[in-house]
Amino acid sequence: MELKENKKQTIQGIIDRLSTLTNRVEIVDENVDEMIDSFDRGYPFDMEAPQSIILHSIELRGYVHLSRKRKALLCFEVVSPDSLLVDICFYGAKDDVPEWNQLGIKSEESADFTDFLKELYRVYKFKVGTISMLGSILELFGCEELYPNNCYRYENLSPDFFLSERIPLISIIWNEKYKRLRDIPYKYHRFEEDGILIELGSFVEWY
Repeated sequence: MELKENKKQTIQGIIDRLSTLTNRVEIVDENVDEMIDSFDRGYPFDMEAPQSIILHSIELRGYVHLSRKRKALLCFEVVSPDSLLVDICFYGAKDDVPEWNQLGIKSEESADFTDFLKELYRVYKFKVGTISMLGSILELFGCEELYPNNCYRYENLSPDFFLSERIPLISIIWNEKYKRLRDIPYKYHRFEEDGILIELGSFVEWY
């Protein structure tokens, strides 16, 4: 997502709009305001060198109600001066792990995650969103630098790269307000608000 305002306002706005999602999202951390303040201040990459690169990162623990209630981590990281990476991380294996209070992903539940990504798009109108098992959305930039780095600037994200390269993602939602796509070499469908869902793979490939 784009960092249009200051960091604190951006992350607070994202958290506030979680309540408008059809799929209920619960945050269980009790000190969220303190954690947001810590995110805003940041911390040095090298704790023994305070003048090193300042990182802005936060992880919030919670639950997301899909067809079943799932544990999740909501992760926020500033990856460039104008780009915020937002990850909602779930346990990705197919088997339940009761001792960790984690649910596996049954084959018939894979559509839950696609529907949830589309719901997130409807609320946040992000430029691009993905579903992956091992890949990262940052691979769409074609940059191998550590972040934060200017190569991950919001304006550098272009479908010209990720439609021509094989990237280990399951699906992508691109906002065609930024660029109308043509000659798409994958299965896709368009939906409301300029969204296009592109299917690069499937959950089955990872099981």
